[in-house]
Amino acid sequence: MPLTELAPLLKKLSYSDKLLLLHFLIADLLKESGLTPLDVQDRDKVTSQGLHDSFEAAAVLAKALTEEKVATHGR
Repeated sequence: MPLTELAPLLKKLSYSDKLLLLHFLIADLLKESGLTPLDVQDRDKVTSQGLHDSFEAAAVLAKALTEEKVATHGR
């Protein structure tokens, strides 16, 4: 079925059905491209690796914010 025929049908979907369709399409695209979305367990693994505790990243961000403040406010 061409997209021109689907578009009017898609517009009639409820908000929650549109979200479910979007989720389905994204998962299908990821599968076709060979990528795997993070599931809940994978997200837990990523956060447990200490990425949120990166002092180096915090220092880089602090420096960038300071430079932006100087550029914006002159101090």
